[in-house]
Order: sequence, then C-alpha cells, then structure tokens
Amino acid sequence: MRYLIAETSWSLMTLASALSDAGNLLTRTDRPEDIPHFLHITPADLLVLDARDLDRPGLSLANLRRAHPGMPIALMAKDASHAQIVRWLESGADTVLDPASPPEEAMMGLSAITRRAHGLAQPVLRYGPLAIDLQQRMAYLTDCPIKLSPKVYELLEYIALRPRRLINRATLLSHVYGLEDEPDPRVFDVYVCNLRACLAASDGAVDIETVRGSGYRFVPACLDGAIAA
Repeated sequence: MRYLIAETSWSLMTLASALSDAGNLLTRTDRPEDIPHFLHITPADLLVLDARDLDRPGLSLANLRRAHPGMPIALMAKDASHAQIVRWLESGADTVLDPASPPEEAMMGLSAITRRAHGLAQPVLRYGPLAIDLQQRMAYLTDCPIKLSPKVYELLEYIALRPRRLINRATLLSHVYGLEDEPDPRVFDVYVCNLRACLAASDGAVDIETVRGSGYRFVPACLDGAIAA
C-alpha cells in the first residue's frame, strides 16, 4: 500500500515516521497544495492530511472525493467538535484522527480502512497455498515464508490485490518507487522474474502473466475465497 501524507504538523510528521519505520510506502509532502499533482502522477491507496488544510484551493473534501472516489481520506484534527467531525464524514472523509492518540493506534486504523477499500475484512489475502499478510508485509507458500525484498513484496502485493487485471509497467513502477528515481527497466524485469520463480512452487495456483508491450497480470487458478473473511 502507498500512503500520501501531508506533513504540516508535528503530529503528522510523527505519524509519517512511524508508518515509514513499519515499512509502508509513503509519498510525503509539506506542501498540501501539491496533493492534487501528486495524486495525478502517483496514485495513493490512502490520503492523510490535516483538516485545517482543507481550506486550501483544490483541497476541499468534495473536490478530492470527486477526483478520487475510491481513495480513503483520513483527516487529523485537534479538539474537533462532534458536529464538525460529522460534517467531515458526511462530506467524504473516512476517518478523523485525534493527534493525541498513539501513532500505533492511528496506524492500525489507517491499515484497516485501506485494506477494506480493497474488499479485505482481515489483513491476510489468500490464493490457494499463497498467503499475503498485509499487516506483517510477508508472503507465504503452504505456510512457509517467501524471502522477498521490500520492492518485490510491494510488487506482489499490488498485483495480488488486483487479480486478473492488466497492470502496465508504468503504474507498477510509480507505485513501488513513487517519486524516487526509477531503476533501469531491466532491473524491474529481474524483480518480476524473481517473483515468478518464487511463485512456481505453488504448482499453478498462482502465476504472473506477461502481456508483451502492455504489462503484467496476476493470475490465480481460482478466485473463490481469495480474500480472507
């Protein structure tokens, strides 16, 4: 998962550091006015910003929800009234974080909201013998851990959350690397080859299909019961 977080307060900076330390992919900015641009070039699974920044041009909840209807939006607000929280939720926010809450509590809440946007009630995604623990950021085949680098894990997580959907290389690179310098395309091909080799032990339960000139497709043998209840 990739979060876009606007670090315009000490509480948001602390939360961003905790999220990064836990291994989450982050796009970070201290300029909230750049959020629409960042979302255009690097789509996010979740947006986190201070409620006070909603006054900036283009950052109303209505505009954000219109442009990104399926993206969860989390606001952080200090001493917000019950009426104000209700208005934010009615306008398109998915949750309102209290900056006084421990970062660990906020992280668990954000994780739950993000995975449920993908239809996951629990943090484990299953395809036959393959299990992907989104909370621990680990993948398993027949309950044995698969040794994956962080980048390769992110590649697997992204395509496994979108089974049988064609995903082009540019989208994958944008998700995995964000605003970082992207690697030589041959390096990314190596990532895909390594991941495909790891999944070969599933005996055909899952595979990665290469569509020449278009991208990749995660192909499970069966989608029934793929997402843990």
